[in-house]
Amino acid sequence: MSSRIAFTGAALLALLLAPPPAARAETKQGELRATDVLGRPGRSVKLRAKLQRKGFMGINPDVKGEPLDFYLVGEDGRALEEGRFLGTGETSNDGDAELEWTPPAAGQFDVEVRVRRGSSYVALPAPLLVAVPAPDRAVILVQVDGTVSQATNLTMFRGKANDQIPVVDGAFLALRTLSQHYQLVYLTGLDETFTSKFRDWLTLRQVPRAPVVFWDLFSRSLSHATYMEQLVTRLKRELPQVSVGIGAQPGDGGLFVAQGMAAVVLGGSGGASGELPDEVLGARRWEEALVHVALIHRAGALVREVASRDRARSEAARAELSLLGRPGLGYVHRFRSDADPNVATAATLVAGGLRANEAFFRALDTRGANQALTSLLAAWRHGERAVVARLYVDRKLGLSDPIPSFRHCELVSRNEPEPGKVVFKVRLRPDEGDPAEREVLLVRGEDGAWRVDVKDF
Repeated sequence: MSSRIAFTGAALLALLLAPPPAARAETKQGELRATDVLGRPGRSVKLRAKLQRKGFMGINPDVKGEPLDFYLVGEDGRALEEGRFLGTGETSNDGDAELEWTPPAAGQFDVEVRVRRGSSYVALPAPLLVAVPAPDRAVILVQVDGTVSQATNLTMFRGKANDQIPVVDGAFLALRTLSQHYQLVYLTGLDETFTSKFRDWLTLRQVPRAPVVFWDLFSRSLSHATYMEQLVTRLKRELPQVSVGIGAQPGDGGLFVAQGMAAVVLGGSGGASGELPDEVLGARRWEEALVHVALIHRAGALVREVASRDRARSEAARAELSLLGRPGLGYVHRFRSDADPNVATAATLVAGGLRANEAFFRALDTRGANQALTSLLAAWRHGERAVVARLYVDRKLGLSDPIPSFRHCELVSRNEPEPGKVVFKVRLRPDEGDPAEREVLLVRGEDGAWRVDVKDF
């Protein structure tokens, strides 16, 4: 009995004198975000991520010295069965980690950044997208603020729910259509601290996947214009195939044009209001923006036809381009600085013709029936079908109605069968051959202008 008591006492004494067990590492909540990347085939890119410790009132201290692992988890929208380890980057004093990686080919690659297992920090994995467009795939920059999303830094800071942040009408369908033919890049004035929330919003609204470039607002506080100028300049330098920019502010349009791009301002009414330069295309809705992009593509092919050595093809292409009217200036302007002097010359020739036609049309008077007739005769003498067609009620008919060739004209008769309609008969005398008579029906439109209405007399 006494020996048992002695053993128990000795055991208790040993427990009291033993060193305390090692304290379990404290788990700290972290926040991990990664930056989307644009690259070119065959060239390495830098994958970047930032780790911060969750703080108070949105102020998150940077975490230094933590290893972050990068995994390839998807290619061209298809998830890999198992993530492929790419490498590790260690966070710097600013919490940033980098890894250099060479994509295997052109395409879009989904990468996931993870805090290493066993770390004292716990954070959700951060996705990033690596877009490597093929050299022949054109790139469209979309400034999404006001064209796709109504989110602002203030609404994001206040924590407004994503389903309460509206999407611009028509944006989803338009971007889905564009993404099938172009590499899209989304630009936003939202600060990069809202990366995760805004990406979740894009997913919720089913906006096609594309790299998103955020504004580092708090560390580089610039004006919107300065931010956009620096960003677009860098992107144009890194990706030569950047060709079109879409934004909501007139200043964005001017910036895109200055960088040698075609520019579309969504919500802009265009030249009639004087708000936009002639080279900037205005679109009231996304449907109109899609038409502009299609015509930008078509105009590029036609400008190269104008520059070709085949005279017949060149003249046919020039005639087609002349029908584009004032918007045609926006379609061809970027080719005026093309590296091929023949293409640049062709684009300048077309732009000059478009401006001349626009000036000629503005000199015409359609406020009365007699003035409209003399304007039509002048347009016939001028011989530009693009001008003649604009004097018709139905421009398609104006494009097909024959343009007579004549040197002298005589008014044979004038008849007004009913108010708002006047029928003229004119005799047209060419330089050679017999004269021809032509009847012209002019009708007054709701806007007070008189136009030609084609009718079989």
